[in-house]
Amino acid sequence: MVPKVEDKPVTKSLSPPKSGVLAETARRLENTRDEEQSSLLLLDEAKEALEWRLALVDSAKSSIDIQLYLWHDGASGKLLLDRVLRAADRGVRVRILVDDFLFNGNEPFVSSICRYHPNIDIRIFNPTSFRGNPLGSSIEFLLNFVHLNRRMHNKTWTADQSFSIVGGRNVGDHYYGLDEHYNFLDLDVLVSGPPVREVAKGFDLFWNSAQAYPGALLSKRAKREILEERRARLLAYLDQEKGGMLRSFPTRPKDWSSEFARLPHTMAKGKAVFIQDHPDREQDNRQLVTSLGTAVGKQSRELILVSPYFIPGKGMLESMEQAVKEGKDVHVLAPSLAANNQPAAHGHYKKKRKPTLRTGAKLYELRSQPDKSVRMMADVSPVRSKIVAMHTKAIVGDRTRCFIGSMNLDPRAIKINTESGMLIDSPELTADLFSMLQKIRRSESVWEVTLDERNKLRWSENGVNFQDEPPAPWMKKVTSRIVGWLPLESQL
Repeated sequence: MVPKVEDKPVTKSLSPPKSGVLAETARRLENTRDEEQSSLLLLDEAKEALEWRLALVDSAKSSIDIQLYLWHDGASGKLLLDRVLRAADRGVRVRILVDDFLFNGNEPFVSSICRYHPNIDIRIFNPTSFRGNPLGSSIEFLLNFVHLNRRMHNKTWTADQSFSIVGGRNVGDHYYGLDEHYNFLDLDVLVSGPPVREVAKGFDLFWNSAQAYPGALLSKRAKREILEERRARLLAYLDQEKGGMLRSFPTRPKDWSSEFARLPHTMAKGKAVFIQDHPDREQDNRQLVTSLGTAVGKQSRELILVSPYFIPGKGMLESMEQAVKEGKDVHVLAPSLAANNQPAAHGHYKKKRKPTLRTGAKLYELRSQPDKSVRMMADVSPVRSKIVAMHTKAIVGDRTRCFIGSMNLDPRAIKINTESGMLIDSPELTADLFSMLQKIRRSESVWEVTLDERNKLRWSENGVNFQDEPPAPWMKKVTSRIVGWLPLESQL
């Protein structure tokens, strides 16, 4: 069991350094826009999403703060871990906050990093007490369900308090085009300007909360040798894969000055506000959900809702119906069963198809075998995944305002987990996002789902209608059907 923490050090975000490529680029960008505006770059392709994370880590001079739901130990996880360690080697202070739900089992390594590298600290959000004991953890989860059921789903990546990446991507090969089974269509935004300070404050709030457990205390088996041995294995792996799985990415730190020099010409301008939920369940007023409805939904004549796990409750359906009655166009983009990595969620989404269509909204489902232009957003050479899945979370209003973040449109995101995201008022950036979504909807990458005169669902493709749900692997069908029978909607 993990020991109780009586006291832990409080640390705060460091001020931006006076020099360095990140601080200098941020100042150049500031001179290109109005004082209240931000600079924004849409990251809708897997390759550029990983490249910009590498660029921030390689270019950081004083600090890196990373907040994630999960960090998988795949090719991208190893690549980013090596780069973070190298940044810490050169004196950059690194803080990593990861949710515990999928983190159990790495305790000795995490504690070894925290104890034997002076510049890295890791904290775990809301951990279980029984470590490395699946039975004990399961029993504890059931006995302390309300507390442990609340997970940190936030995703932010900040360097030198000059740039932040906010959106839906964790660390894992699915997010960066490197998984051979399935890769995600996903979305982030790179931002420089006033919201970066708010991201930093939000990180500090979670980092210093009672729910953030020091990684140094996770295991009594921490050793310097564990850290050294893991680093040696990382180097060997990266050398092995630099011409293989990772051939599209630099496997050693590089100078990204030329990429940052182009940002004043490629970043959009607009107002952006960072919003997140509170880490303490008792103090959480679900600010993100409230702000979304006011800032994007009520002010828009056209709405596009994009969510990989779309399970609207009664209130959301009523709001959609009212919007249509007011003359607004409402569009929903969700994955088909074959393009959904969580068939359990699909088991309850499929029950929402008819209610969604009865509101007057239009419904589209991503195919698992999209056309080449869409697949290129998800796969990175040399990988061509068997299927393309959907992980994009966004709301677009009137092609001028949008939300990009971690929040799915399902009960768990709306009522249970903590979430974060960026509310953006920028016709320029939103036009880029709208164009990306139009490319998906107008290509041979989606089915449009409709109701016929007999209240039966129909899937249409190139003017041809199908009565049966599009094909999917049998195991996904079985899982979806079984979970759909169970009263689990509030937990999905």
